[in-house]
Amino acid sequence: MLNVIERVTARNEMERIENEIQRPSSIPRDSVNGENIVAAKFTSLHSRGETDLFQTSAGGPQPPCFNLTQCTTKRITSVLVPCRRTPDMPPSPDPEQDGRSSKRQRSSLTNSDMAQLNHADPVAEDVLDIVPDGDVLLDLGGLAGVQKEVSLRVSGRVISLASPVLRDKLYQATGAAKNEYPRRLSVKDEGGDAMLLISNIIHLRNDKLPPRLPAEMLYNLAILSEKLKCGIAVSRAASPWFDRLFNAPAQVYVDMCRIIEATMLLDEPIFFARFTARWMMNEPLDGKFAVPPTAHFRMKTLSRQLQQRRQSHIQALRADLDLLVDCCSLAFAKPAEHYIDYAPGMLPDPDDQGRTGALCRVDEGAATLYLGALRDERIWPATVWRPTLGEIVEAIKTFGIPEYDDCDKCEFCEGVKAKFSLAVTMLKSMHASRMWGLCLDCFRTEGGMNSGECRYEHAKPRN
Repeated sequence: MLNVIERVTARNEMERIENEIQRPSSIPRDSVNGENIVAAKFTSLHSRGETDLFQTSAGGPQPPCFNLTQCTTKRITSVLVPCRRTPDMPPSPDPEQDGRSSKRQRSSLTNSDMAQLNHADPVAEDVLDIVPDGDVLLDLGGLAGVQKEVSLRVSGRVISLASPVLRDKLYQATGAAKNEYPRRLSVKDEGGDAMLLISNIIHLRNDKLPPRLPAEMLYNLAILSEKLKCGIAVSRAASPWFDRLFNAPAQVYVDMCRIIEATMLLDEPIFFARFTARWMMNEPLDGKFAVPPTAHFRMKTLSRQLQQRRQSHIQALRADLDLLVDCCSLAFAKPAEHYIDYAPGMLPDPDDQGRTGALCRVDEGAATLYLGALRDERIWPATVWRPTLGEIVEAIKTFGIPEYDDCDKCEFCEGVKAKFSLAVTMLKSMHASRMWGLCLDCFRTEGGMNSGECRYEHAKPRN
C-alpha cells in the first residue's frame, strides 16, 4: 500500500515538473550553486529507482528528458545543458552524429570572404565614397587644408569618359597595379579640394556640391579642369558659382583677373562678357589690366584686348555725347539765327519808329539750360568726367531733362527741346543694349570678330 502511494505521489510530482518544464521562464534556479532544480529532482528520482515511470514503448529505461514529446524534449534540452551531469546519466547525443544542427550557427563567410574583408578594412579607413561601388581609388595628398592622405572611390568608366588624361593614366598601369582591385590612381600633385569637386560633378553628385565657392577655389577648379581636359563636363555645374560671385555684395573681394581666366577655361561666354564688362566699368579710366609676369599668354592677350576695348568705349561715349551737344549747338549757329516770326536771313519791316523787332531766343534758352545740366551732372565735357566708365554711363542713365517752357517759340525755331529729348532717349537705349564686355567667341577668333553666330548675342559691324 505504501509503495502504491509513493508511486502515485511520484507520478503527480512528475506531472507538475513537466508543466514547469513547458514554462521555462518560470523554472527556479538554486541561488547558491546555480544548478537547475528540475534536473536535481530528476536525478533524485532516478537514484531511487523510479525510472520505470518513464518507460518508452520499447520498454527500456531512458533519462526523463528524452521520454517526453518532441516539443518538451527541446525545452528540457535547452534547460538542462548548463546543469551538472550525474555519474549515472548517459551522455548527450552528438548533434553532428544524429544529423541535427547545432544551436550556435557557424559564420556564413568563407575564407575567401574573410580575406577580402581583411584586405578592404585598411582601405576603407581614409576613403570617401563618391560612388559606393566604384572600382578606382584616386589618392589625394589632403583635403580642406589638412595634409593627410585620403582616397576617393570613383567609377573608372565615368572618369575615363570625362577626362582623357585620367583615362590614359588609368589604362597605362602595368604589373601589380593593373591587377589590384580597387585600382589606385595617384593624383597627389593636384589640389585635393578641386579634385573632390570634379569627382562629384562628373559623377552627377549634385547633392554634394556646395552652394557657393570663393573666387580662389573656382579658379583652382578651372585650372585643374583644363589640366585634366574635362572642362566640358565641369562647365555647366560651375554656372551657379559664377552667378553668385557676380551678384555678391560689394564688400566681397573678387580677383577679376583670376575669375575672368576661370570663365575662359570653363567656357562660360555669358559670365566672360559680364565680368569683363564689370572690369571696364569699375576700373579707373587710366588703369591697366594687371597680369602676373608668369601668366599664360592668353591672359596677356586678354589684357591688351580689354584695354583696347575700353579705349574704343571711351571714343564711342564721346560720339554719343556729341548727339546731345549737337542739337543744343544748333541754337547758337549763325544760320539758325532769326527774328520772331521771320525765317532765318529775313529782316522784318521797321515800324513807325524804325525798330525792326527782336531776335528769337527760345532755342538759345533751351540749349543753355540743357548744356548747363550736362555740366552739372559731369556728363559733358570730357574734362569733368568721373574717374570710371561705369560712373559716366550711370550718370547718363539717370539723367533727367530739365523742364523748359517753349510756348513762345515760332515756326522757324529749331525745336531744341524736342530734339534734345529724343537724343537723350535714344542714347539711353543704345547704352542699355550695348555690349560693354568682350565676347568669348570673338576673343578666340583670329582677328577678333567671329563671322558666325556668337553664343552671347551682341551687335556686329556690317561687312
